[in-house]
Amino acid sequence: MANHPEKINYKKAGVDTHKAQKLIADLKKDITSTHKNLKTGQVRNNYGGFAGLFKPENKYRGFDIVASTDGVGTKIELCKNFNYFEGLGFDLVAMCVNDLYCAGAVPFFFLDYLACGKLDDSWYVPVISSIAKACKSVPMALLGGETAEHPGIMKNNDFDLAGFCVGAVDSKNALPKTNKMKQGDLLVALPSSGFHSNGFSLIRKVLEKMKKNNSKNYLKLTSDRNFITKTLLTPTRIYSFLPELISKIPVKGIAHITGGGIYENLPRILPNNLKAFIEKPLLFKQKNYDFLNDYVNVKDLFSTFNMGMGIIIVVERSKAALINKFDSKASVIGYLIENKDKSKKNIILEGIDT
Repeated sequence: MANHPEKINYKKAGVDTHKAQKLIADLKKDITSTHKNLKTGQVRNNYGGFAGLFKPENKYRGFDIVASTDGVGTKIELCKNFNYFEGLGFDLVAMCVNDLYCAGAVPFFFLDYLACGKLDDSWYVPVISSIAKACKSVPMALLGGETAEHPGIMKNNDFDLAGFCVGAVDSKNALPKTNKMKQGDLLVALPSSGFHSNGFSLIRKVLEKMKKNNSKNYLKLTSDRNFITKTLLTPTRIYSFLPELISKIPVKGIAHITGGGIYENLPRILPNNLKAFIEKPLLFKQKNYDFLNDYVNVKDLFSTFNMGMGIIIVVERSKAALINKFDSKASVIGYLIENKDKSKKNIILEGIDT
């Protein structure tokens, strides 16, 4: 008799579609809860279709559609190391929706994409559930998503996240308004919740060096569950009040301080003829940066992390105090000045660059 090869199927190849379908079905209540009581429109089709349909409210007819996409980066690796996944959904949603706010937009809906080596409900359920909770906090609909197993390409315990956010803005209210910015405009910072989702490749490198050079300090730091969940891996803050703030205060620009820190992100919203003078760069400095001080110089910290400033708003001097009605901890950190040398970066941090 001839030797016939063993028959294989998709599951034996490493992809369990039935498990994915069951896990998503179990999360249906969390996901569809984001479809209710939306102020921006209505989800038009039933859960589980090939594509999501969203009908904006009539007041958004003629508005510009705004979209943003982002991921969580290597923060995922530390979340796996320390078995803390409950905040990753907030990280993912925040990284996208905070960018959307910078355009002056109101978010409509969100989609997620998750790739993994092998699906495991120990991390999958808290991640998807937290994405739904984050969307509900905005509020916006979690309109759809995709889960893909990549056996043989990704390791069994590997996974990565990406998100996509769509909203709208009245074209006359779109940000930044660079043509309205002038010398003397104030820079108001809104505090971050911590590292947010940036700079974790550097953090991981520092932790590796700590473990090698001073294992006692490393063990003391990483065995503190409060430090892990409330400091190191604190979920990214979602600034969900920004659309209302923009509707009531004539904001000229909003910068989301992410990877590259204030040096890379604030100049993105400024005109060439102006630069930012930050007179209080350490105003929001948090204790969670202390373990980095022996390994990273202060300028590199500001070039990598948000340093406690998650959002920076450009506003006329007379309107700055109004921002405190939306965030009591908002503080003026600097102002705009003339930029004579347009070949140089248009940002100065007092005490660091001066």
